[in-house]
Amino acid sequence: MILKIYSPKGLVFEKEVKIITFRTVEGEMGVLDNRAPIIGKLKVDKIIAKDENNSYEYMIDDGFVHCDGKNVIIVTEDVKIPENIDPHVYMGGK
Repeated sequence: MILKIYSPKGLVFEKEVKIITFRTVEGEMGVLDNRAPIIGKLKVDKIIAKDENNSYEYMIDDGFVHCDGKNVIIVTEDVKIPENIDPHVYMGGK
């Protein structure tokens, strides 16, 4: 499946992955290929995506997720690599 992450700056990440985990307002969720369609509201948290050889981690400042079974699209106000985050500053500056 293809994961695409968008912020106001445009497309931040696009890659074919095997599994994606994220936290919605309903709780943590994992998505595999051919999952039933969903639309959800995301919480400020980490997104983890894995392919055959690598793991990708991003922090998002809430947003929305859409999954159609082949594509997962995440739209968020802000996205950062966890190592680049100052733990004393709230993401998004809200």
